[in-house]
Amino acid sequence: MPVENSVNSPSQEQPRRAFRFCVAGLIVLALAVFLHDLSREPLFMDESAYVSQSYFFDLLARPDDPRWLEYPAFDLPPLPKYAIGLALRATGHRLPSRLAMFAWYENPKYDCTTPSSLYAARIPSVVVGTIGVLAVFGLACASFGIRGGMIAALLMIANPLYRLHARRAMSDDYAEAFLLLTAALALRFWMRALNGRLRRRDWLLAIAAGVTGGLAVLSKLNGGLGLMIVAGWVALAVILPKFARAAKGRIVAMGVLASIVAYGVFVVGNPFLTASPPLKTIAASRAYAPLRPIAELGLLGRTRMLIDHRVEVSRIGQQRFEADALKTWADKFSTVFVQGFGRFGPFGRSHSDSTIRHDLSQDWGAALYLPMFFLGAAVTFRRGLRQYRCDESPAAWAILIQATIAFFTVTLFIPLAWDRYFLSIQAGSALLAAGLIVAVWDRLLPRTVGKGGR
Repeated sequence: MPVENSVNSPSQEQPRRAFRFCVAGLIVLALAVFLHDLSREPLFMDESAYVSQSYFFDLLARPDDPRWLEYPAFDLPPLPKYAIGLALRATGHRLPSRLAMFAWYENPKYDCTTPSSLYAARIPSVVVGTIGVLAVFGLACASFGIRGGMIAALLMIANPLYRLHARRAMSDDYAEAFLLLTAALALRFWMRALNGRLRRRDWLLAIAAGVTGGLAVLSKLNGGLGLMIVAGWVALAVILPKFARAAKGRIVAMGVLASIVAYGVFVVGNPFLTASPPLKTIAASRAYAPLRPIAELGLLGRTRMLIDHRVEVSRIGQQRFEADALKTWADKFSTVFVQGFGRFGPFGRSHSDSTIRHDLSQDWGAALYLPMFFLGAAVTFRRGLRQYRCDESPAAWAILIQATIAFFTVTLFIPLAWDRYFLSIQAGSALLAAGLIVAVWDRLLPRTVGKGGR
C-alpha cells in the first residue's frame, strides 16, 4: 500500500514497479503454498458441515424461502456457504440436498463430500487466504516499507495456523482475511486524511472498508474485529493534538460511513435477517410451522437472535468440551501466550494436538516468538513517535493498536483452547515481528536514504 510521506511511504524509496512485483510474487507464492497437496489435507468434520449447507447458494435467488429461517441458516455463517456453493457449481458438482445438512447434525462425522468436491470447496478458502496475505503486506508497508511488508506477509504464509485454515472449507479464513482487508483500506484513508492529502475519490476507500467489514461479519460474527480496529484508529486520530480538526472529522465520518455500509452488507447478504415467507405457507406446512416465531421477528430481533445464539454455542461448547474450556483469566492468558505464540505461531507444527493444554514439544516456539512480539511492540511505538514528531501520520501506532485490540479481544473472549480461536492474533504478531526485524536490519546494515533510515 504505497503512501506519500517520507517516513511512512515505501513508494518514495521503492519504484512502483518493485511494489507491484512484490504483490505479484506474494500472490504466486501464497497460492503455491496453500494449494500444495491440497487434496491430501485431511477432512475436518466442520468442512462437511459447510459443504452440506452449500445449497443456500441456490436459495439466494429465493430470498423469502422458508428454509432461510431454519436452524442451519443462522447456525453457520452464510458467506462461506455461498462461496462453496459457487465453487461446486463452477466445477460441475451437484450441491448437497437439504437432507445432507440434517444428516450432519445427526452425526457430525457424516461426510457428504467426494475427493473432487472437497477440493473444489477449498479453492475459495485458498483465494481468500491469499487476499489476507496481501492485506497484511499493505498494512506493514504503510509503516515499515516494502521490506517490512514482505517480512510480515512471509510470516503469515509460513504461519501453520493461517496456512491450515487457508486450506479448509470453513469460515475462519474468510473472516480473518476480510477483516484484515478492512483494516488495510481504512488505514490508507486514515493516513491520507491526517497528512492532508485526502481526495474526493478516497471516500471510496471508506465505502470499500465498509463492504469488506460486512463480508467479514458475514463470514463469522467475530469478523467484527475489523471494525473494532477501525474504531480504535478513529479514537487515536481524535486524541492526537497535532492534527487539524477537519482531518479528525473526516476520519470520524469514515468510521461512521464504514460501519453503516458494513451493517447494510451484513443485512443484504444474510436473508435470514429479512426473509418474509407468507405466514399462511408456514402454518400450512408441518415442517415449517415451528418457524413462525422467527418469521414474526423483525430485523433487530433476528440480529439479537444471531448474537444470542453464538453466545449460547460458546457456553454449550465449554460444557461439552470441559477439557478444552477456558473459564478463568489465568487460563485464558496462559493459553494464549503459550499456544497462541507457540504451536500456532510461525514456529509451530502444521497440525497440533489440542488435547494437551501445554506441551513443550508443540509450544517451544513461544520462547522465541513472544520476545519478538513484545520487542516489536516497543520498536513500533518508537517508530510511531518518530513519525508523529515529523508531523506525519503515525501509522506505526495504528499497527500497534491493531495488534493490541486483536490480542485482548481474543484473550478476553476465547471460550475453548481450539486452534481457530487463536487465528486473529497471528496477523498482529506478524506485523510487530516484522517491525522488529526491520529495526534490527537497519541497525546491522544502516541506510542513508530517507528520514526513516530504511
